[in-house]
Amino acid sequence: MALKQFLKPESKGVPMSTLKKLFWAYFLLLIFEGALRKWVLPELSALLLVIRDPVGILILVETFRTNKWPEKWSFLTGILTAGLLALCVAQVILVDNPLVAALYGLRSYLLPFPVAFAMGENLDAEDLRKFGICTLILMIPETLLEIAQYLAPANSFLNAGAYKGGGQIGYVGGHVRASGTFSFVVGPADFVPMAAVFILYGFVKENFAPRWLLWTGVGAVILSVPVVGSRGCILYLAAIAGCALISGFYGVKQFFQLLKYVLPVLAVLFLVSLLPVFAVSSRSLNERISVANGVEGGSFEKVVERRTVNPVVERIMNTNYLDHPVGLGMGQGAAAVTTLLKGHAAFVAGEGEIDRAMNELGPLPGLFFSLFRMFLALLLIIRAFAQAREHEPFALLLMPLMLTAVAMGILEQPTGQGFMVIWLAFTLAAIKPKIAAQPVRSKGAQPKPLSYGLSR
Repeated sequence: MALKQFLKPESKGVPMSTLKKLFWAYFLLLIFEGALRKWVLPELSALLLVIRDPVGILILVETFRTNKWPEKWSFLTGILTAGLLALCVAQVILVDNPLVAALYGLRSYLLPFPVAFAMGENLDAEDLRKFGICTLILMIPETLLEIAQYLAPANSFLNAGAYKGGGQIGYVGGHVRASGTFSFVVGPADFVPMAAVFILYGFVKENFAPRWLLWTGVGAVILSVPVVGSRGCILYLAAIAGCALISGFYGVKQFFQLLKYVLPVLAVLFLVSLLPVFAVSSRSLNERISVANGVEGGSFEKVVERRTVNPVVERIMNTNYLDHPVGLGMGQGAAAVTTLLKGHAAFVAGEGEIDRAMNELGPLPGLFFSLFRMFLALLLIIRAFAQAREHEPFALLLMPLMLTAVAMGILEQPTGQGFMVIWLAFTLAAIKPKIAAQPVRSKGAQPKPLSYGLSR
């Protein structure tokens, strides 16, 4: 089937709404913001850092203008807005938090959640399918660019940093960790697993995407992993594969659908492994993992524990909740803000997200904000499993990405925040009930039952 058949609108002659156009603008800016900062408009790098924020605000304005705001999120959003605004004003007055830091911090803590709620409410199955196809199409040139960046010298134009005089993160053997069109390696480390989610879902959902595109995507994902060199990316892919296995247990048909793709995937892996660049970059990745694990705990399991469980438990248990009740000030820990105020980046509020929240907002407000994020992620996990029982595994496949981003993702980092918004929105869209298209029925005929999930 031709690719254009997969991209045709469901209703011919119906133009895309302004709201949907804004969703696409947000998504594409997330992917290409780094290219603008590195290669197109490097002199505007600082301004382009927040290029998606006006789009997010326009999404909220358009959602309210067209009466498409999800009322079920109004109370939570209202509490979040009132609390953060009050704290922001208090910090400007009581701890003399600079206005630029306060506004940047408010943007980090407050903006992403209502934007994700608005997107999730207004995305449907066809939208998710088209976002998936777009992701898989972009995965091909992204992979080729990443290979070129890995092979190019560190001072090459391809490896330009996202600010004047900057560069990319070093790798093994004089290479750099490929960043693709993103500002830094954190972008492809998130983009590659998202592509893997759409690939796995495309395998079990008939007519989701062309088969050639799915298999090309498999090869691109495999080839990207070693040139990107991200342990987090590997962990994401392993967790997504685990979720795919879990979803297969909810139905015999789904289980055998997954099994029949194991050998072909292994065959693609074998073919990709024959490429010289894959062999060289795999050695770089193995060396990096070995060295980094030795520095951070001695094993991959220790590294995961050190980066996830330990920071949360230790911070909650060892905090003096009476100390600095209103915190250092929103935005004080952001690298962009410290660079502007001090002339260099500094982690004055800690490197982990829970550290940053409790230091910037104050111990109790930071704790409540962090718990809000954790409970929201838990709620969505429960709903994702419920959808898997209905043979709709998309939300479950997305769960590893959504969980880490919503519960512990670094919101002040623009790329990380952007992926959090997209993954949360996709999950919300995947778990809401969908009304199946119904044929015209004669008078007195009984209505057809609702269908759920991503069924078209």
